[in-house]
Amino acid sequence: MGRISFGDLDNYGSNGAYFQLKDNGNKANVRFLYNTIDDITPYVVHSIPDGTYPNGNPKTAYVNCLRNYDEPVDKCPFCKAGMTVQPKLMLKLYNEDAKECQIWERGKAYASRMANLASHFNPLVNEVIEITRCGAKGDNQTTYEFMPVGNSPANVEDFDCVEPLGFNILDKTADDMEAYLNLGAFPGDSANVSQQRNNNNQYNGNVVRRTPPTNSRAF
Repeated sequence: MGRISFGDLDNYGSNGAYFQLKDNGNKANVRFLYNTIDDITPYVVHSIPDGTYPNGNPKTAYVNCLRNYDEPVDKCPFCKAGMTVQPKLMLKLYNEDAKECQIWERGKAYASRMANLASHFNPLVNEVIEITRCGAKGDNQTTYEFMPVGNSPANVEDFDCVEPLGFNILDKTADDMEAYLNLGAFPGDSANVSQQRNNNNQYNGNVVRRTPPTNSRAF
């Protein structure tokens, strides 16, 4: 169905994101825009070709899956066609350094990390988390360290962050998918899938004043 519950993540295999730390040691202070773990919505997606990067590597776009893992494949034309599904976390956050809302694409392994954070900080949005990249650019073994650095009241509703479905995950109907499978493009496409995101790429994050560090526990 595109959206699943945390309990269903293990029924899908593991396989950007607008928030990025591009090289080893890069850091950013963020607020995750959720109160509890129950507010985080995992998604299940299909990948489709979406042009190429300047270096010639292929680009992909995500399309929401129309079925749950235990539903008939006929419910989703892409599943029926044998296209792989991937569980994704599209984490909404406020980047305190960039002063804007961003989306961070993560795999299902980050569900436990987010659950750990949310169990310590409730509501989670109150906590400023320093994220540090550990790994050089292009390193597939890159990890990220989370360090709480400050706490101040905040309301999720005060941040103007887009919903991932319809923004960096294309929200398509079964008829749209059938057309894509037959024609290689969605109805109404004039160029490529990226244009659909660009049409929606208009939003601003509300600024929230950052508070001084109050603790140094790592997660």
